[in-house]
Amino acid sequence: MHYLVYRSTALVSPGSFRYGGILHTSVRNNAETGITGYLHYEEGEFLQYIEGPDAAISALWARLARDPRHRDILLLASGALARRRFEDWRMGMSDPTVLSLATFLRDVDHPQCRPGPDGAEAIYFLLSVCQRIELGLADPPRPRQGGPRPQLSPVSSVVPPSASASASL
Repeated sequence: MHYLVYRSTALVSPGSFRYGGILHTSVRNNAETGITGYLHYEEGEFLQYIEGPDAAISALWARLARDPRHRDILLLASGALARRRFEDWRMGMSDPTVLSLATFLRDVDHPQCRPGPDGAEAIYFLLSVCQRIELGLADPPRPRQGGPRPQLSPVSSVVPPSASASASL
């Protein structure tokens, strides 16, 4: 089992990934390959965590690197995983209406000299988003215009990532 977390600059509008192509396709493909994870969109950036079998993660990472819907891909962390963190999420998604990454980083006294989260902070943020949904403190973003609504299952528990989760490649 392997995981990775990355951030990138989105080249698509926020509405185009909500409950449309990106999310719907990800849920279907991830079910077939055994991948689970979470995608957050905020201020023109994607923050995504994926986990699954080593070969499936390697293949998905290669496809993500060529995906024209984003650029400036920065791998924040990657490594072996003893158990899934997002086992009930074929692909969850959120935006700042659920929880703002900028607010989250400010609340954890994030150093202003860095432009974004490190791997451990990114994982903990995404787990926190799932917990807010699970506890009923927030709803996933609603579709703006029709389109299929994915079935999102809450994560069973939220545990801060271990120190080893921040080891970058």
